[in-house]
Amino acid sequence: MALFLGYDPGGKAKNGVAAISLESDVPEVVATATVRDASEALLWLAAYSGNAQAVGIDTLLAWSPKGGRACDDALRRRYGGNSVVAQNSLYSAMTLNGAIVARRLGLPVYESHPKLLLQLEAGDAIRTLYRETFAKAGTDHAADAIVAAWCAAMGHTRKWAVELYSDIDDDIELVVPGARYPWFETIG
Repeated sequence: MALFLGYDPGGKAKNGVAAISLESDVPEVVATATVRDASEALLWLAAYSGNAQAVGIDTLLAWSPKGGRACDDALRRRYGGNSVVAQNSLYSAMTLNGAIVARRLGLPVYESHPKLLLQLEAGDAIRTLYRETFAKAGTDHAADAIVAAWCAAMGHTRKWAVELYSDIDDDIELVVPGARYPWFETIG
């Protein structure tokens, strides 16, 4: 059974964390919480990191000097909607807290986009756990962290082989060396 972690960075008392186990591609929630800040998220995640294979984070782990990322543009073209926001219009808690945790945790790290994934058929495998966690917590922070952990699992096990950072031509700077952005289908 493989363990994967997830983090949904946010503002004060809006940082979701999760640990899921995966056996034969069936995810099971180990634990979730919503914590005060990135410091508490690091402590919570560190308690599981010794046995974890990777962490998924709902944040930008690569930035573009052009003000927008080609991978985000491609996602918007392919799926429409407004859940994929340009990097320059994001609030700092999401981007800064996510980068801090990604850099300090020391695990393989994967970018995720829970809100978009849950709108798509590819999100079916994790949607029930998301809804159950959302219902228990009353907010989406820990639930988004579960989806982030799922994305890390799919990328780390190479079930999702598309790599949005490198499969789409862009001039991006990895915030965390080795960070990846797995996706379930080619969107170029």
